[in-house]
Amino acid sequence: MGLTRVSVVDADVKSLQKFLQSGSVKSTALVDAYLAQIDRHDGYLHAMLSMPTRESIKNIAIALDEERAAGKVRSPVHGIPVIIKLVAAGMIILGKANLSELSNFRGKLLTSGWSALGGQCQSPYVRGGVVPGDSTDGHSNPSGSSSGSAVVVAAGYSPISVGTETYGSLVCPANRASLYTLKPTIGLISQTGIIPVSHTMDSAGPMAKTPYDIAAFLDMLREDGTPGFPDGGYTTVLPCSMDKISVATVDYTEWIFPAEYIKPDENATEQMKAYDKIKSVARKYSDRVPLIKPETFLLNGKSSMEMVTLTDFRHDFQKYLDDLESRPIDSLQELIDFNREHADVELPPGMFWPLLIYVDILTRCEKEYGAHLANLRQMSRDKGIDYILKNYDADVIIGPADSTLMTLASAAGYPVASLPLGYLDLNGRAFGIAALAGQHQEATLIRFMDAWDSTFHPHKPPPMLVDNSSGFDIN
Repeated sequence: MGLTRVSVVDADVKSLQKFLQSGSVKSTALVDAYLAQIDRHDGYLHAMLSMPTRESIKNIAIALDEERAAGKVRSPVHGIPVIIKLVAAGMIILGKANLSELSNFRGKLLTSGWSALGGQCQSPYVRGGVVPGDSTDGHSNPSGSSSGSAVVVAAGYSPISVGTETYGSLVCPANRASLYTLKPTIGLISQTGIIPVSHTMDSAGPMAKTPYDIAAFLDMLREDGTPGFPDGGYTTVLPCSMDKISVATVDYTEWIFPAEYIKPDENATEQMKAYDKIKSVARKYSDRVPLIKPETFLLNGKSSMEMVTLTDFRHDFQKYLDDLESRPIDSLQELIDFNREHADVELPPGMFWPLLIYVDILTRCEKEYGAHLANLRQMSRDKGIDYILKNYDADVIIGPADSTLMTLASAAGYPVASLPLGYLDLNGRAFGIAALAGQHQEATLIRFMDAWDSTFHPHKPPPMLVDNSSGFDIN
């Protein structure tokens, strides 16, 4: 029997599990294939920020192959390459992905996917790359802040990755890369060691090509004893069909990002309205529900979202610095000063560093923090997500991923997912939907992802890479 060639842009965790378990391929061969793909394409995509030595990566793969041969398998993802730091589960770390630094929290309307170290991350789907002068999350942009984490999976650098989100940093880039992602309920995944913006809203989350891979990876990432965890793990809630799911939708035209984030294109907007295709197949479908919008979260004329985030950042960032064994700076002010003094290399051209303004605001608003947090929770939960789920008998609320739906989820501390849908005629970029669920309802979102996937089969590899990618042979 001859060998079969598997392309890295097609491979997912479930298929790799099967190949490794059957002995059809070894982890060392997977590492060679994924490293070759990085070498082939990252000179343009700029999705990687740093990597261990090739020798250390290959030595880990050899050791994990030996463990498997001896009957020791640490987890379902044993021996699988990943762009994340998670050794205990038996994964092979290929490196760290490029990103918008500080979750793009350094300023307003900064270009997504740009870092001083990694440069401008590019989408593997977009013909022509990022267009100079495009809006911050324009149709040519990979979005962010977890830009590289999305691109590395779509481009076949690894089958799974992990990014982080305060509001939008997982959902938006996964949406642009034809991937599934899930930002879980705050606290489900430990944030230890991750540079924070807001402990109220921050979480890590997985990115993958399939709902199964999301479920399997979330099983590894979650903290022990988290509420809502199914007996046997998240993978046990699969498969699921759309006739088991009740869906509520928001009005697309009212929720899509404004022109300052995405320059309008009429044909693109029409294409991205297509999520109503599930109307005829869902258990129940409620159209254009009156979900409250984040810009209404005001108290005494101030944005509760902004006040909570800024106050959290000041304290959480300092705590992060204090917990480091060694550090190049000792305070937020030192970071601000460094960026001001080195703006020519630390900021994208034409951008500025507004945190000085924010810090001044913080010295005047900290006493209002408790009231703003209470307002944020009441508006986003009681009058927002929970209200719609209860009154419309809905399991999930969906709308465009290029919207502020994830901001609503962040305000509530509830889970949010991104699901792929299609590709724009304009330039080939992928687009998708966002889905909200109630607190600790990760399993519900995974079920919805699987129903969505089996209905539409939406993920396709980047056309520009299909005939120019590395792979590995299986028996």
